[in-house]
Amino acid sequence: MKRFIPALLCLMLILTAHSGSVQAKVNNGSTVSEQHYTRIGEDYEILNGTMLLSKKDGTVWYWDTLAYSSHSSDPFYQAKLKQIPGLRDVKQFSFDGKNGESRLMTNYAALKKDGTVWYWDSRNNTYPVDSRIAPKPIKDLNHVTSLVADYTGNSKNYKTLFVLKSDGSVWCWIAQQGKASSTSYYKILDNVASIKSVNGHVYAVKKEGSVWKWRTYMYWPQNSKFYDKNPEQIIGLEDIVNIEMGGTTNYAYKKDGTVWSWKTYDKESTPIQIRRATGARGIVQFSSQLKDSNIDTTYALLTDDKLWSIDSDKVFPELSNIASVHHKDKGSYMENYVLKKDQTLWAWKDNVSAFPKLVVFTNESAAGNRSGSTEKPTSDRAETKTQPELIRMTSPEVSLYPFITMLQPGGQQSIAVNNVLPGTKITYTIDDPSIGTITNVNGLPVITANKSGQTIVRATTSRAGFPEETTYILLYVVDGSMVSDTYFSAVRSIPDADKQNSAIVEGLMQAGELVITAASSEKPTPVDGQIVITPELIDKLAGNASRAKSAVQQALSENKIVPARDLIVNAEILSSPTQNEYMFKLNKSGLVGRKDIDYITVYAGDAKLVFNVATAQRLFQSQSVIVIHLVKENNGEYRIQFLDEQGQELSGVASNIQLILPATYADAVHNSMFYVNGQTKEPIGGKYNSSKNGMEAEINRSGTYLVDDNSKSFPDINDRDPELKQAVQFLGSKGIVTGKDNGNFEPDSLLTRAEFTAMLVRAFNVMDEKAKESFSDVHPPQWHHPFIASSEKNHIVEGYPDGTFKPDRTIERQEMTAIGARFLHERKHYYYPSNPDEYLNRFVDKETVSKWAKPTMSLAVKQRLIDVPANKQIKAKEAVTRGEAARMLYRLYLQL
Repeated sequence: MKRFIPALLCLMLILTAHSGSVQAKVNNGSTVSEQHYTRIGEDYEILNGTMLLSKKDGTVWYWDTLAYSSHSSDPFYQAKLKQIPGLRDVKQFSFDGKNGESRLMTNYAALKKDGTVWYWDSRNNTYPVDSRIAPKPIKDLNHVTSLVADYTGNSKNYKTLFVLKSDGSVWCWIAQQGKASSTSYYKILDNVASIKSVNGHVYAVKKEGSVWKWRTYMYWPQNSKFYDKNPEQIIGLEDIVNIEMGGTTNYAYKKDGTVWSWKTYDKESTPIQIRRATGARGIVQFSSQLKDSNIDTTYALLTDDKLWSIDSDKVFPELSNIASVHHKDKGSYMENYVLKKDQTLWAWKDNVSAFPKLVVFTNESAAGNRSGSTEKPTSDRAETKTQPELIRMTSPEVSLYPFITMLQPGGQQSIAVNNVLPGTKITYTIDDPSIGTITNVNGLPVITANKSGQTIVRATTSRAGFPEETTYILLYVVDGSMVSDTYFSAVRSIPDADKQNSAIVEGLMQAGELVITAASSEKPTPVDGQIVITPELIDKLAGNASRAKSAVQQALSENKIVPARDLIVNAEILSSPTQNEYMFKLNKSGLVGRKDIDYITVYAGDAKLVFNVATAQRLFQSQSVIVIHLVKENNGEYRIQFLDEQGQELSGVASNIQLILPATYADAVHNSMFYVNGQTKEPIGGKYNSSKNGMEAEINRSGTYLVDDNSKSFPDINDRDPELKQAVQFLGSKGIVTGKDNGNFEPDSLLTRAEFTAMLVRAFNVMDEKAKESFSDVHPPQWHHPFIASSEKNHIVEGYPDGTFKPDRTIERQEMTAIGARFLHERKHYYYPSNPDEYLNRFVDKETVSKWAKPTMSLAVKQRLIDVPANKQIKAKEAVTRGEAARMLYRLYLQL
């Protein structure tokens, strides 16, 4: 009780039963009777989540969650009942709604007591309560005892039903939306007792107690030739009498009273017994992001009518006399409901509060089943809040990137802010500081993950003469075992209106790549002190990664999210974290020619090496084996040697390898990674990698590497906009841009091709003093000779057909953006837009963009390498300034 009262912030809810009513009292003594109607169970059966079935006439109702409060301190939830028109004598009901909301219903299927099935499909964006279209019967379906409906095929303009008939047969029925005649109709199984479904997965319990499963998309017409339509038996489930769908985890009840669980999205999952749930009548499963650490995530309803934790011997506090438990998977969290024996309904929203609240229904909304007049709250009756907190996904003034962030405890992520108008102040807050904190590091807002959970990071913008606007980021902090479940829940939580938002899509892509990496990690046993990266090891990593990638792609596809690029597969090879010296042996045969894996990250204590598999042929050249020797020195420096198979040192390698050294976001702006060889110490760039918690830079030489301060400042940028100032300081500290002889940066000076080439060569650390060039107008000892020669060797900036480079010629805007977009395409696998005009139409002078530059220019606009200026002129063939190039290169650098 001591924990329960503080959780409600001293708004104690007291139930007093008298004369057939239940009243709610708050701690100031005022009473909220809500027209004496709280015993919803007397008149309704709970169908699914907020859907109710009238015991009197079989009509279908839902309670409007719009009236819910969003604050844990509110004593109860207020609800209004609304009837689905045109339905009576209903037995079972399945629906699809925007964001899973019953009030935003777009399709439904209803099974009547006479065994017929009726359907309704939305037209002209109407909902059932507003529609003049009546439900229609499906003539093909009769003698039905149970049904499940799949709506993931809505993007294909059809609906899929799986029905159980009275003879024990299960049939698949598919039809176009708005049609009652089937496109496909055939039998799947016989001898079935019951069927259930969750998120495109269907399960059938046969009469002898076996459980069978299949995916709904297997039966879609366009997939008929690709999939074996035979259901698959779940090994390990026998003598089952009932199953319960729990979103990511499902439960099966055996004849002997034992309860077993298995994972929905893990094809390799085997059922395990939940020993503390034996004899349970139901399961309540919360999300892993509860606001009270004393509440466990899963409870079983046992014979004493209480909820007992399956992880400990704890009972859920102050909750007893439970008749039944119910839930609905909302994607990012579970909505759970308890019907008590006094017929009152209690509801959780576990992303708001860890404790349930009484649901209070108004008499007006229940007029179809209750008698009595509607009363307005009087002065002695406390009026509950009816306006929920409204959160904008995006704001006209500011958008945040990425929208969804998944971190492991201790991880960090900066927030990129776009579309900030002059004079705008941004205030950041985080709903649950125990899960994550947000700090300002060198002018950047940075999230640090503290412990597992889910919370919201909000950015509130204020500007004189304008109303405040709030946008937000979803923060998921997860340990390795929960990464995939959390991700799939996050994908399902995205509203339809935001599924084409590029920032949200990219956030989902980055989080999906974390899922793939988590599934493709191995820790091989050293051989003679070496970690040998064999072809067999790579095959195993690639196989695990391929399965995880397919699951991520399927989740995105089923939720109608269209990626802007390919998923990047980064596998990990782990090692002992306590060593200071490591030897890694790479075999050419295991890496060259692979298309199923993009990068391999090798852990060496607190340092990491990342190999780009696509450039493996160039990395090895004539070598069949490369050995990398990494030593962490006592002074914090890292010595790296590239060796051949005989142990002879190689002065360098032909293709870059990424080195990640430990660092924090505080180091991100002013620090650089340095290369040291004898007396030579030169900055080689580096950017913070939040998923790896370190500074990463590309290396290709044996030598010593370290992270150190390299702050640079230029007096003539102090009065410029914050992003340009940040960009120049960032790139200057990495040695990527340099000032003029007078110490200024001169951001308004025009940029030459030679200057831009030097920036790119430094940014990607491809300087090769021995490189040869073929241009007739580039010769030593010109300052730009080694940069242009290195650029030509690495195919960064091309020359002209006449054999010249024209180093002193200014660079056109379309040339600059083409180079940046090409790097996004080649390194991050971004697609060039199929319809460039969709992005180029934002400019009033789009005709200035050359035909060859349209794909690259449109990708640069889409990925915000360049902005659409206020005058909406791109001036594609005009020369760019040093400041403009620094801004674009900074944005590119952070995206790679």
